[in-house]
Amino acid sequence: MLVYEFMRPADQIITCKHSDTIESVVDKVLDNKISAVIVVKNENTPVGIVTKTDLTRAFRKGVALDKTVDSCMSTVHLLTINKNVPHDAAAAIFNSNKVHHVIVVEDDGKLAGIVTAWDVAREGWLDNKAWPWNRHALM
Repeated sequence: MLVYEFMRPADQIITCKHSDTIESVVDKVLDNKISAVIVVKNENTPVGIVTKTDLTRAFRKGVALDKTVDSCMSTVHLLTINKNVPHDAAAAIFNSNKVHHVIVVEDDGKLAGIVTAWDVAREGWLDNKAWPWNRHALM
């Protein structure tokens, strides 16, 4: 199974610009009941991610809500994965980096989607449950 078969596609992802305020990102997280917002620049190229953990750290440090997400987004070693990578390779990325979200990109680097540790675990469970039958028959 390849990542694009179980990721959340780009058209279902909440994004923001690096110039958006922390408050607007908090609103997006709460209003959409999500745990991360992908920061994009022109033409949907991911440049960062803001997670609930990032927002919690910003709150703890006393960062004002009117500051831009630049002040709290994760950009160092931004993890991306190509949409055509196999499930097991994606699982290895989560395991070795101890993260909960990885941005999925197209061959040209544009945003394709997002995959979470939960998505990877669910796919492993479904594959195991379906063996030796076709797992798509279970859905």
